[in-house]
Amino acid sequence: MFIRFFNEFLTLTINVIPFFIAGTAFAALLNSCAKLDFIGKYINKGTRSVINATFLGALLPGCACSTIPMAEGLKRKGADLGTLASFIMVAALLSPQTVILTYGLLGLKFTIARVVFSLSGAVVLGIIFNYLQRNHVNGFAPAMNPVQPSQDQDCCSACPPAQETSQGFWRSFVTIAGDLGKFFILGMLIASALTTFITEDMVIKYVGSSGALAYLSAALIGIPLYVCEGEEIPITLALLKIGIGQGPALTFLLGSIGTCVPTILMAQNVLGRKPTLLYVIGWFVFVIAAGWIFSVF
Repeated sequence: MFIRFFNEFLTLTINVIPFFIAGTAFAALLNSCAKLDFIGKYINKGTRSVINATFLGALLPGCACSTIPMAEGLKRKGADLGTLASFIMVAALLSPQTVILTYGLLGLKFTIARVVFSLSGAVVLGIIFNYLQRNHVNGFAPAMNPVQPSQDQDCCSACPPAQETSQGFWRSFVTIAGDLGKFFILGMLIASALTTFITEDMVIKYVGSSGALAYLSAALIGIPLYVCEGEEIPITLALLKIGIGQGPALTFLLGSIGTCVPTILMAQNVLGRKPTLLYVIGWFVFVIAAGWIFSVF
């Protein structure tokens, strides 16, 4: 059993190293060039701002925790509530390195699904939030006194602090590789253990491969689960190997990386309490719907 576990871990590691290096290099290139002042020129108000925030958030390396301070800066520049929500949502779901890693481990179909659902979901969420804000729905306005995340609100050490100034490419490369690498290795260890010790018969017996219970279980387990950026990809691969259907696997992939308790707590300071509650409910519906649509097509 130990030999099987070691062989599975070794195979995963060898297969993913080229994609990990390529994704880290692309992320470091963006991180060394991106500045908040530049981003603020394209993110302000209206539907176009929501779309711009979605694409820019997808390009920036880092999870939602590291993006919250940037969202606060955009809010102070006058960004609408929907723009802020879209920016926070897509930052957790997409980044250059995770897109490349998804392609390397899960293939083109999962990669396209991750990108399409993440972008479309963030745009729809932003439009809904802007509509509620324009119609003066009670509570749907940015909180007045956001605060910077403190040390005790740390999401994970893989989240580099947001900066307005750029870093050098190699400095960014080493930082991102060091921070993401340890969590990605942890993800591969978990994936290897799942593949080795959990059989397909066990999954089908207790959860099912693609029924309603499988989607619900994937969402309920994935959303509160503490998963850092990159860690979700090998775990999703392991779920596919042990018999989980592609739809529930995508539900887990999107749900596990999108939220964590510190992110939700910090988001209240930027979005407000009611918008944050709607954000969490919308996220739950979104990941299940995305998985189901993915399984159909």
